[in-house]
Amino acid sequence: MRCRSTSVHQISIASEPHRTFFLKLEWAKDLGSGFVILLSDGVSAWSGEVSEEDVSREAQEIEMELERYVGDLHLALTGEGPAAEGEYSFHLTPERPGRPLLQLSYEKVQNDISFRLGVVDLQAVPEPTEVIRELISHGLEQSACLQAKNQHLLEENQKLRREQEHITKKMERYVQGKETLERDLYGRFVLVLNEKKAKLRALQKRVKELEESIEKNRLRKKADSEEHKTMETAADKSPEVESDYGGSTEDEQEAEPRQSDPKPLTQERSRLKRPKPRRAKRQTSNRNQQALWRTLIRTTCLMIYDPLWGLMSTVCDKHDFCTVFKLQE
Repeated sequence: MRCRSTSVHQISIASEPHRTFFLKLEWAKDLGSGFVILLSDGVSAWSGEVSEEDVSREAQEIEMELERYVGDLHLALTGEGPAAEGEYSFHLTPERPGRPLLQLSYEKVQNDISFRLGVVDLQAVPEPTEVIRELISHGLEQSACLQAKNQHLLEENQKLRREQEHITKKMERYVQGKETLERDLYGRFVLVLNEKKAKLRALQKRVKELEESIEKNRLRKKADSEEHKTMETAADKSPEVESDYGGSTEDEQEAEPRQSDPKPLTQERSRLKRPKPRRAKRQTSNRNQQALWRTLIRTTCLMIYDPLWGLMSTVCDKHDFCTVFKLQE
C-alpha cells in the first residue's frame, strides 16, 4: 500500500484492567478500504488485518450505512474526534487450546446499550521488540511533529500578540485624537452657538424696539386724530360772528376799490378756504339774496334806461349795481 496513514493511541481492555495496551492502526485511503491493526502491551505484540469485504459485511450485519459505520470505526480505533470517554470499549478474548489467535472486539456504548462494531483476529508477532521499536519511533515522530506544530503556533501567537499590541497602541492614539477632535469641535460649536444666541437676542431686542416704536406712532397718531376731531367739534359749536346779513351790501361793495382783473382761486386755495358746512349754507343764502337784488335792480334799470340795457346786462354779469350807476352818471 502506498501513502499509508498511521495512528497510535493507548486503549484500555475491559477484560485486562491492570494492563496497558497500545493500538497501532494503518490504512491506505480510509478505513472502509481495509486496515491493519497492531496491538502491544510493551512485552508482546499481536497483529491482524481487516479487509474491505469484512468492513462491508460488518456494516450490513448491524444494519448501518457504510459511511456512518466507517466514521464510527475511525473514532473507535484512532481515538480522534469529539468522541466522549467511555463511548467505545474494547474486549480481548484470550487464546484457546488449539487456537493460537486472540480476538479483539470493539463496541460502541450509547444510552447504556452497547453493540459490536467489529472484531479482528490477532496473531502473535515473532519479534515483538521490532514492533515496540516502531511504536517508540512513531511516538517520537509524533512528538517532534507536535513540538514543531506547537513552536509554529507559539511563533504565530507571539506575532499575533505583537500585532495586537501595535493595534492597541494605534487604537489608543486614535481614541486620543478622536477625543481631542471632539473637544475642539465641541468648543467651536459652543462658540458658534453663543454667537447665534447673541445675534438672536439682538434681533429680538431690535424687533421689540420696532414694535414699541410702531405702537408709540400709532398712539400718537390716534391722539392727534382725536385732538383734531375735538378742535373741529369745538369750532362747529362756537357762536357765529356774522349774522344772516353779515355779507357785504351793494353800497359797501361800491366803496371797495375795483379790481381790474380778478383771478379765480386755485384748486388748493379753494380747498384751504372751503367754508365749514354751516357757514357755507349761510354764505349761499347771502349770495341768493344778492342775486335777487341784482335781478330786481336790472329790471328797474330796464324800465328807465332801455337804450343802455345791453351795456348794463354785460356789466351786471361782471360787476355789481353800484358800478353800473357810476358808469351811467
